[in-house]
Amino acid sequence: METVQSTLPFEVVETITRGGTTFELLEYRQLAGSEPFSVAERVFTLNRAGVRLRQLRVRLTDDAVRTEPGALQFLKGRIEMESNTGTGGGMGGLLKGALAAARTGETLFKPLYRGRGELYLEPTFGHYWMMQLENQTLFADQGLFFCAEDSVRVEAHKVESFSARMAGGEGRYQTKVSGTGIVVFRIPVPRSEIVELALRDETVQVDGSFALLRSGEVHFSVEKASTSLVGAMTSGEGLLQTFRGTGSVWVAPTQPLYDSMRVGLAVSSGTTA
Repeated sequence: METVQSTLPFEVVETITRGGTTFELLEYRQLAGSEPFSVAERVFTLNRAGVRLRQLRVRLTDDAVRTEPGALQFLKGRIEMESNTGTGGGMGGLLKGALAAARTGETLFKPLYRGRGELYLEPTFGHYWMMQLENQTLFADQGLFFCAEDSVRVEAHKVESFSARMAGGEGRYQTKVSGTGIVVFRIPVPRSEIVELALRDETVQVDGSFALLRSGEVHFSVEKASTSLVGAMTSGEGLLQTFRGTGSVWVAPTQPLYDSMRVGLAVSSGTTA
């Protein structure tokens, strides 16, 4: 009797390894669909558009990785999960951490997976960006961080400029990642559509909320488009996200287009964007 060899429904399209941790980006082949018919119809449209389901697989060899809460789909091997508040101090530290989490919008318990085996994180039709930090610090919009090696420190960062906290469009806190190791972000557009702006004691001003990341040496504030109120009114621009210093700012110029298309589709279908 002939044995039928099963094939995996995905292929590995990107891999990055450091120490005992390997991050692999899996991309599924065309989905076959499911009942009801409306689901199969939407899957057919995605297949025709070339949109692929993606998933992150993390292989651990006596190492550890930290993820966003709820990111895990399944795992296999000898892996244990630890929930770490990062506060210490027993109940007093727990209360302090809970208050900080309420202020920042961060989740108090940050799961850490340690051991030997494989983790499969929740799949998405969105996009991932795997970055290697070398004694660096990055500030990211909240919601971008997905997972990182345990060697990377992940914490909430209060935006330093009062104007940016009040009118920045990104809230009072960002996510700060620092150290040496691999960090993975979930990004709103394909990696190929992100532009890195290298600053040399320069200024970049952005009309909108599509600046995703900045290096630790770059200062962030929100400023008027013009020094005069009349100038700001006649220019058609209001407040601009402003980045100054020496370092890098990563922006997604296509994100506002996708956002407006999503809102338009939600309005036409009578749903919420």
